[in-house]
Amino acid sequence: MCPNSEKERAQAQAFQQILNFFSRCSSRTWVLWCSSAFSYTTFDDMAADWLGSLVSINCGPTLGVYQGEVSSVDQSSQTISLRQPFHNGIKCPVPEVTFSAIDIKELKILDIKNGNARNSSSVSTKVSSAPVAVPKGDPRSVEKVNSPQHCSKSYGERHLDVPGQPKGFRRRHNSWSSSSRGANQVTPKKNGVKNGQMKHRDDECFGDGMDDGLDTDFDFEGNLALFDKAAVFSEIDISERRNGARSRGTPQEQTPSRYRHDENILEAKPIVYRQITVPQPGAKEYCTDSGLVVPSISYELHKRLLTVAERHGLSLERRLEMTGVCASQMALTLLGGPNRFTPKNLHQRPTVALLCGPHVQGAQGISCGRHLSNHEVEVILFLPNFVKMLDSVTSELTLFNKTGGKQVSSIKDLPDTPVDLIINCLDCHENTFLMDQPWYRAAADWANQNRAPVLSLDPPVSGQGQAVEAKWSLSLCLPLPLAEGAGRVYLCDIGVPRQVFQEVGIKYHSPFGCKFVIPLHSA
Repeated sequence: MCPNSEKERAQAQAFQQILNFFSRCSSRTWVLWCSSAFSYTTFDDMAADWLGSLVSINCGPTLGVYQGEVSSVDQSSQTISLRQPFHNGIKCPVPEVTFSAIDIKELKILDIKNGNARNSSSVSTKVSSAPVAVPKGDPRSVEKVNSPQHCSKSYGERHLDVPGQPKGFRRRHNSWSSSSRGANQVTPKKNGVKNGQMKHRDDECFGDGMDDGLDTDFDFEGNLALFDKAAVFSEIDISERRNGARSRGTPQEQTPSRYRHDENILEAKPIVYRQITVPQPGAKEYCTDSGLVVPSISYELHKRLLTVAERHGLSLERRLEMTGVCASQMALTLLGGPNRFTPKNLHQRPTVALLCGPHVQGAQGISCGRHLSNHEVEVILFLPNFVKMLDSVTSELTLFNKTGGKQVSSIKDLPDTPVDLIINCLDCHENTFLMDQPWYRAAADWANQNRAPVLSLDPPVSGQGQAVEAKWSLSLCLPLPLAEGAGRVYLCDIGVPRQVFQEVGIKYHSPFGCKFVIPLHSA
């Protein structure tokens, strides 16, 4: 500044005095935005006009950062006082705080009081009186928060504002900034003509008019009530009928020339549900869950089928193993399946009572008991003592004893309390005289008195009589015509090839699908 008159020299001297005061506050540069005209004659006059300005005082990491309105500046005692101060973003409990120059590390003017430059024609922007958010214990962040780009308008912007010009964006969240500049945007240049034009265009596009409708909540219920769903779907159905497409819920109105994306244009072959035909149909017919018809066969045809299969290599030992596996799988499912057989449930092992006779059906039951015992089921096998038994029964019994299962020969050794499941293998297809034996009647009475459910394995045909009423029955290969006391009928696959069925005159197509045991329903 080059003084050309006594008045300008007085202004420069007064301005130099206040600069000297603030220069003693910190060695770093502090920023002061003011007008270019000075009309002060004394320091007291100049200090008085700076009263009311908003400043930020950084006193270092110990005292922190203070913000407030300048209430007094004492040149003699080198102090400055702030009214309504905020300490690190929190309002102080005292109405006024006084700072000494030696405690001040940095001083920044956030807002200059209106009219402090007497000859200036600029109009200062109104700034919110809320404090800038300052993180506690980190005064260094104040330099970023309260930088001149955020806290005040530049010289060029203040001189370009006129009373009739629209203001900047509406301020939100109590920001000190009068505009919405980003944190990394530089301060506009002083020749702000171009920036002022761009600002005016931004105000027209993004100004207050954009926020007028944001204060009211959207009425979802009211707008939903305006939508007539029935009328809209009615129009869609009428349009689809007119265009030839199939309407919703009326498949008979479909035009054959129009198909939807999920419709098959290739005609599938009609489903044949009777895929098994026998030369001599039995007294009953069953059907699977998918609707396939499974006819029953007589015991003579069943016996001839197994004989042909054994001649082709499907020996009795193989049949016993397959029957034991299928029966044990069904029993494990009836006992609870994966819900019960878990590592956390080993202390609640299920108990199964296995009642067997000295015949092939008994050997099938022993094979089933061996597999159950291997799956952590407590199996109690009842088999009466005989002088001579079938070789298949003897071999299966030897394997069962290796599993740790319990074998008893007297009804007295069976548990008195109900067990989880009873598997009945007492009956035989040929030797019906066994029903008159004392051990058979005693075992049948125990099973009927015990309240456990009964699974009958390979039961005989109806007419022979069953002393034990079963809840489920498992037939092999093809079902026999069973009595009503057999309960629900299941069928298991023991691995008989298709050509074996053809040799005995049966046209066979497997009804099992992906399973080895399937339920059958009375047709």
